[in-house]
Amino acid sequence: MRPSASSVSSRDRATPPRIYFIPFPTPGHALPMSDLARLFASRGADATLVLTRANAARLGGPVARAAAAGLRIRIHALTLPAEAAGLTGGHESADDLPNRELAGPFAVAVDLLAPLFADLLRTQRPAADAVVFDGVLPWAATAAPELAIPRYAFTGTGCFALSVQRALLLHSPQNGVASETEPFLVPGLPDAVRLTKSRLAEATLPGADSREFLNRMIDAESATAGWVVNSFADLEQRYIEHYEKATGKPVFAVGPVCLVNGDGDDTMERGRGEEAAAEAVRVLEWLDTKPARSVVYVCFGSLTRFPSEQVAELGMGLADSGANFVWVVGDKNINAPPQMPEIDDAAGRGLVVRGWAPQVAVLRHEAVGAFVTHCGWGAVTEAAAAGVPVVTWPVFAEQFYNEALVVGIAGVGVTMGAERGYVWGGEATGGVVVGREVVAERVRSALADEVLRRRAGEIRERARRAVEAGGSSYEAFAPLRGRQRSPAHSPVDPRLSLTEHWASGRGMSPVNGLDVYLVSDRRRVLGGMGGSSAAPGKGPAMCPPQQAASKVATHPPRRSGGREALTPPSCEHLRHGRMRSKQP
Repeated sequence: MRPSASSVSSRDRATPPRIYFIPFPTPGHALPMSDLARLFASRGADATLVLTRANAARLGGPVARAAAAGLRIRIHALTLPAEAAGLTGGHESADDLPNRELAGPFAVAVDLLAPLFADLLRTQRPAADAVVFDGVLPWAATAAPELAIPRYAFTGTGCFALSVQRALLLHSPQNGVASETEPFLVPGLPDAVRLTKSRLAEATLPGADSREFLNRMIDAESATAGWVVNSFADLEQRYIEHYEKATGKPVFAVGPVCLVNGDGDDTMERGRGEEAAAEAVRVLEWLDTKPARSVVYVCFGSLTRFPSEQVAELGMGLADSGANFVWVVGDKNINAPPQMPEIDDAAGRGLVVRGWAPQVAVLRHEAVGAFVTHCGWGAVTEAAAAGVPVVTWPVFAEQFYNEALVVGIAGVGVTMGAERGYVWGGEATGGVVVGREVVAERVRSALADEVLRRRAGEIRERARRAVEAGGSSYEAFAPLRGRQRSPAHSPVDPRLSLTEHWASGRGMSPVNGLDVYLVSDRRRVLGGMGGSSAAPGKGPAMCPPQQAASKVATHPPRRSGGREALTPPSCEHLRHGRMRSKQP
């Protein structure tokens, strides 16, 4: 049963719940966790974001502005025990590692954060009422166990991928096929999902080095009170329910958490502070010169390192497509050539970013018509929130599972056709997966696909309704408010019910019996989406207080597509997207 008002102590009613958030130290995990902490603070919690010093420097700006606006939020920085782990070079974030040889020492250093985090929980006053920890930090589930603090796992992916992973581990259908490319059915899911061994996360394969770590993550589940997920009901409602039933623990889908970012400095600096802001101005001013929906944005996250041959094929394909493009090569990709004649020939049509790109701001710009992505879950939810169709190019981990959702079930993307991924850290020897002709054809197709654009626009409106008062993500906070520990520090009942997400009947109706078959690189399902088109409310409740929204951004107003200059950021801008028009 859901907790009643009488079950919450007088202290709980008088003071906000104090919640600690700790992500794995890399941008793909730290960014959504930072958004989540600010989201909780905007709903009345007292939030402490625990980061390594490098990530604290990167993410400090938005948190400081939220605190200055009156939210109860702060960063507590921990020094990564690099020397004790044999890690040299001062690396405190996984994306800074120059090679995979340092991944082992880095993982050891991250594990050595466990006693530091436990000491933090023991010594802070007032004491923590709950911990939201990154699912890939299993030690955070049991740090300082004598405190009996409820722990919630924040997953780096959605419930669809979690459900696929669970089914693969329970039933091992991948062991019954004769080759890497033979398709098999993943059993026990609401849809007929077919994969191949070449598309599986490394940890699901027999003898994988990462299997032991995956087992640690699974063992940590028993100590959790539930799952907090960066997702929303209209994107994967049946899989939210499926995973909750499969694990016996509640799932709180509160996303897309990127919508907590307004249209000013928070979005411009997201991920790299002032470095990101300077690059944001350059990229967004370039986008201002392009027609609506004419640009393909290409980014593979902070960890992907393509081999030089694949980088060249991608660059030539973008040049051959005839489309405008923003291509984020990154500053750590040693396989990216400093000069590419094909890109030079596309002068005026292409912009290569060799540092950090302001991804949320770019995706909100109305000039962007498609997004070539590795299908990291953060990128998937950011594209959904912006209403941008995606061209999926998974690389490793659970990214092929996310592709199956995006292309086969949600119908907001097309696949680039990668038949296999790369082993993280071993991409340099992985060869060419997708040729230039395919890149050019898929980019042109995605930009021209009106059906894809319409579906992406529908998902955007559903994402924004989800975070408004009465929406599924907004209401997901209701049971969390009653899940603080009691004054006696006794554990809470982990089986308390979720908010009923579908009481309003506004959910998307997936195609019944859908066969998600991604062996053919041209497969895409074009089934319709159900659900009403009720008018949205007055803006997402996760928006920071109006006093924060009314602050004028430090960056000058810009025009887009002949529009008048932007006014200061506000909840209204957040609801509709910074640059993108409301209709697809």
